[in-house]
Amino acid sequence: MIDSLFLYILILVIIINIAIKFLEKYNNIKEHTQKLSEMQKKYMETIKSGKIDEISKISDEFTKIYSKVMKHTIMVTIVGIAVLIIITYVFSTGFVPKIVNNSTTIYINNPVLHNQDFAIYYNHTFLGFYTANNNIITLNNSYIINKLSINPITSTLPFKIPILNVNWLSPIITYIILYLITQLLILLYTRFIKKSPKINKNG
Repeated sequence: MIDSLFLYILILVIIINIAIKFLEKYNNIKEHTQKLSEMQKKYMETIKSGKIDEISKISDEFTKIYSKVMKHTIMVTIVGIAVLIIITYVFSTGFVPKIVNNSTTIYINNPVLHNQDFAIYYNHTFLGFYTANNNIITLNNSYIINKLSINPITSTLPFKIPILNVNWLSPIITYIILYLITQLLILLYTRFIKKSPKINKNG
């Protein structure tokens, strides 16, 4: 069963990829990248031919196109940083632990995280996985509030991740994994599947 928090992240990844593709089309990145490659070849041919007077013109044009590509890169970077901030503060905040009747009750003010699963640590010791009852998680014992670590999870894994020493995925890790997988699929599609009809047609 796919957790709803996982679906939120997946939808976010799809939206971000659509936004990036829109920026690429809006900034004519494909055309600019192709033109940069052509100008690099032209620049090398000009140097070899000894036409020094043309180098300045090529360099100026190259700089103009490169600045447009860099502008696009900055825009994509800003979008990426904004998404990481959203995931950090929207999916991982809004917890208010309180001591109630000798037990620790965690109130979840973030509606996105209601009824979600959490991995909870106390003083760096794993307490277990807990599912919120609407906006409340109740722990059996009384804990020092500032030593609690409350981590929303998208899914648990059948194995531990050695580097992180956990067997669950947080929203930000899930986002990075899904984003990389999506980018790989897009790359495979553009490099192989999309070009295959042209190859067959020419053949």
